[in-house]
Amino acid sequence: MMNYYEGVLDTNLVRPLAVNRTEVVFDFYFADVSESARERNLASINVGDHIQQEDLDICESVQRGLRSRAYEAGRLSVRREAGEHLFHRLLFADLNSGAGA
Repeated sequence: MMNYYEGVLDTNLVRPLAVNRTEVVFDFYFADVSESARERNLASINVGDHIQQEDLDICESVQRGLRSRAYEAGRLSVRREAGEHLFHRLLFADLNSGAGA
């Protein structure tokens, strides 16, 4: 993944290690690496770390839920993934209409 904003590029390489384990490698690239930009660059890294920790907490919570007895496997959650379902239906319709051409 790549994120670009105001002279900063950060990359996130997500590597699957096992069925239930991944590694994410983060790199930050700054347009201005001068001493005067150092504090701002470090603050940007700290914000990125904070957001990544929030994402990690969410992913771990989801995984706990998926392993629970209350979870029943399915393609999509009717209550929470209506947008994804609509996207899939529209994509199917577009692909289906092109198949006959």
